[in-house]
Amino acid sequence: MAAAISTDAPAPFDWRRRLAAISDVLRVSGGDTGGMSARLVFSAVVFCATLPYSNDPSPYAWMAAMAAMAVAEARTSGRTTDLFAWMQSAGYALAGFYLTFFQVGAAQTFGVTLYGVVMFEILVRDYARPRRLLTNLTPMIISMVVVQLGASARLIERDQPWRIATVLATTYLVFRVFRSLQIDLVRARRDLAEARARAEADARRTHEANRIAMMAENMAGVGHWRVDVATGETTWSDGVFRIYGRERSAGVPDRETQMSHYPVADQPRWQAELEKAAATGEPFEFRTRLTQAGGAVLDIVSHVAVELDAEGRVAMLFGALMDVTETRAREAALLDAKLRAEAAAEAKAEFLANMSHEIRTPLTAINGFSSLLSDIDLPPDAGLYVRRVRTAGMTLLTVVNDILDFSKLESGHVSLSLQAFAVAPFLDDVMALFAEQARAKDLALSLDLDPGVPSTLKADANRLRQVIVNLVSNAIKFTDAGEVMLSVRHEDGVLRVSVRDTGCGVPEDKRGGLFQRFFQADSSNSRRHGGTGLGLSICKGLVELMGGSIAMESAPGGGSIFAFDVRAGQAELAAAGAGAGAERVRSTTGARILVVDDVAVNRELVRAMLQAVGHEVSEAAGAAEALGLTACERFDLILMDLQMPEVDGFTAARAVREQDSANRDTPIIALSADVLPEHVTASAKAGMNGHIGKPISPAELLGAIERWTRAGAMGGEEVGDDQERAPNLG
Repeated sequence: MAAAISTDAPAPFDWRRRLAAISDVLRVSGGDTGGMSARLVFSAVVFCATLPYSNDPSPYAWMAAMAAMAVAEARTSGRTTDLFAWMQSAGYALAGFYLTFFQVGAAQTFGVTLYGVVMFEILVRDYARPRRLLTNLTPMIISMVVVQLGASARLIERDQPWRIATVLATTYLVFRVFRSLQIDLVRARRDLAEARARAEADARRTHEANRIAMMAENMAGVGHWRVDVATGETTWSDGVFRIYGRERSAGVPDRETQMSHYPVADQPRWQAELEKAAATGEPFEFRTRLTQAGGAVLDIVSHVAVELDAEGRVAMLFGALMDVTETRAREAALLDAKLRAEAAAEAKAEFLANMSHEIRTPLTAINGFSSLLSDIDLPPDAGLYVRRVRTAGMTLLTVVNDILDFSKLESGHVSLSLQAFAVAPFLDDVMALFAEQARAKDLALSLDLDPGVPSTLKADANRLRQVIVNLVSNAIKFTDAGEVMLSVRHEDGVLRVSVRDTGCGVPEDKRGGLFQRFFQADSSNSRRHGGTGLGLSICKGLVELMGGSIAMESAPGGGSIFAFDVRAGQAELAAAGAGAGAERVRSTTGARILVVDDVAVNRELVRAMLQAVGHEVSEAAGAAEALGLTACERFDLILMDLQMPEVDGFTAARAVREQDSANRDTPIIALSADVLPEHVTASAKAGMNGHIGKPISPAELLGAIERWTRAGAMGGEEVGDDQERAPNLG
């Protein structure tokens, strides 16, 4: 019902609002100082000031015309507006002329003021548009010129022409003031425009930087937040809202809601760290898990720092929140892959060790007994068969050694032993290894040793021999006629070695893979030459380990040239080494030796080798039996197998060293098919003095016995080389 009642009475405060609007116009406090109301008020003031000095109706006509032009200017646009503005300027010029030229006293003063005020208003409004400024000032200027001319004419009539200078000076000063004002206004406008342009450019750059930062946050899963310590006001970036899984439109949640996203156990610690940072200014890092609003669980890291105020107190807490869920997942995957790779590598190493042991154990008997048989006078056919068996056994041993060497190079377990060695005897020994093979194929095998090569060099002679032996062996294998030449040069501390042959060469399309593992230049079923395809790969690894490089090129006239260079400085051989070598020629016989091995065939083989040169041999099939013998008998040397049932050789060696018996300091040599570097190291840690790998080389075994039995006779100091090593396995 109340909604149907109406009244025509004005609102109680309408008259006050209208009065305030009129006051704004009179006090020039409105929003548009150049609007129609302002112009009407200005014209009315001029009308009122002119009215007391006129007895005719012309002021009324002037006021009506000015009011009409003000209304017309307000209701038009474009050129028409400019026309009405010019006409109003002309109207003010006419009023100023009337008051200044025809009146005196206060009226004349008001006329001069009118000129100045109107011209100043036009200047302020149109200073940036020179053509419009000149157009709107033209009526005022013409009016002022006419007034000045009239004043000058009157001065001349009064016979006071010198006072014209005052009139002209007044005009000039007015011009100068208005011109300076225009220049200052133009300059201020230009500076303002440049400042606005810079501000807009800075704003655009800031906006772009903020946009890029937001994109980076989104891509990196990062967000940042700020907390005003005084007010507790919190600000979040889009990234933080995204990490929390909350909508930005909902605003930053309160502290309790924020805390609810974290595990209950971590909430007190998070709160304590924030309070500590606010109190001390110390930054911190916090790692925890965060449950999003949708229920997803994230791994996060928050880096928190502080901002200080002018007095050095903590004003803001600033934090970077990072979603590291994917990173943690990748780390876990990498760790799992690493563990699996390590397990695979360990399994591979264990397999290779077991494979090597299982192959070397029967090879010990094959190679050992065939070597013993070759020293017996046998019928021609039997002797040929024995040589065939021995050659096959040595070939199989080479394959096993290649596989082990490659595995060690691949895993980085090969180390160098740099020692001085005599170059000429070293090369003569290498050439002697292949003399029989070359003679069997009717090949010329020659050594080209440059006279500039020092007599003694410092390098790993065993590794160097391994590379040269492999290259010469390949050259002889792939050469059916002609020659194989080993050339050696030395320059600036670098040893350069090349092996040239006149064989079949290597096809152009096969050269790129020569030094890759398992590569065969001829991989067809009908290939003539065997091999594992690891030899050149091993050579490359060893040469690079020695700080050099290896390459292959075609030899002029056919064949191949394999060349490598390694670092090898000049050195001097120790005199003691030469004496020991000379003394080693004499054979030591009659030593009492204990052989400990769980394989009867191996014990039988070693017994046969040692008894043939006059040594006295005792046998033990296991550690317990060996410890019983060492407790009651005195031995000059103990040969100890490593892998034995119940008690292994390492434990047995330590037990001998701990015995209170005559054998506590007796040299112990490991005699085992375990030939990897870790096996050699482990045997030394167990108290053994040397290591000989199976299959057993008679020369190596007898040489070790000679050195250590003589060393025992001299008070325990070994005479000769360092600890025994497996052939080609260092």
